[in-house]
Amino acid sequence: MTLFVSEVFSAIQGEAALVGERQIFVRLMGCNIRCHYCDQPEALEKTAGTCRMEQTAGRRDWVGIASPMDTEVVLEAVRRLADQVPHHSVSLTGGEPLFQRRVVPDLVTGLARLGTRVMLETNGTLPGALAEVAEGLSFVSMDLKLPSVDGESVSEATQEEFLRTCLDLGLTTWVKLVVGPAIDRMEFARAVTMVAEVAGCFPGPVPELFLQPLTPFALASEAPGPDLMLELQAEALRLHPRTRVIPQTHKAIGQL
Repeated sequence: MTLFVSEVFSAIQGEAALVGERQIFVRLMGCNIRCHYCDQPEALEKTAGTCRMEQTAGRRDWVGIASPMDTEVVLEAVRRLADQVPHHSVSLTGGEPLFQRRVVPDLVTGLARLGTRVMLETNGTLPGALAEVAEGLSFVSMDLKLPSVDGESVSEATQEEFLRTCLDLGLTTWVKLVVGPAIDRMEFARAVTMVAEVAGCFPGPVPELFLQPLTPFALASEAPGPDLMLELQAEALRLHPRTRVIPQTHKAIGQL
């Protein structure tokens, strides 16, 4: 079993609950949706090519490795970076990591055996695949997709099922919602209400909701203004008190 991998590197997490933490990022290839603002278009297709692997943590001294590759090659790259700098965890990102559902469980199991915590960064549309990797995960960063922002038609019911699956499995989970200037307020209210209602059905910590202002890229050319962000947070807080606004801080500091 081989993995399609775009890159492996060490960086500062720039989004949501673990913002500021040092992580090793394993970017897997292939995705089942095409968001207008996607800033990793090279990882959308699961195609053979070259994976960039960083040799020295944070130095961007890349070496190209043929992809797809054996899971052990990825684990060795993670092990090498982890030995150089203490890292909070490994982020499985993409693309959509669960798109490679047949091979990702072996990767997650291998990472867990290395003694590292694993965070799954996901679009929240493949709940069946989530159950297959849950045992080795420590954190789930789940996106909520709104058609008025993403240009896609992701099923609200599927996203609700995904969040319920996360919480039913006892995974530490938070939800990220990208905000664009033309966001549909009814879509937004339904999404926040869903998070609040699902959270109320489970004991334990309440999943936080992170409103992330869109960073202009690709087909998305305009960011939301500060007034809109204030209005939306105020609306969200009335529905779900654990709501924060955090932009993509790694973009603000010019980091990959």
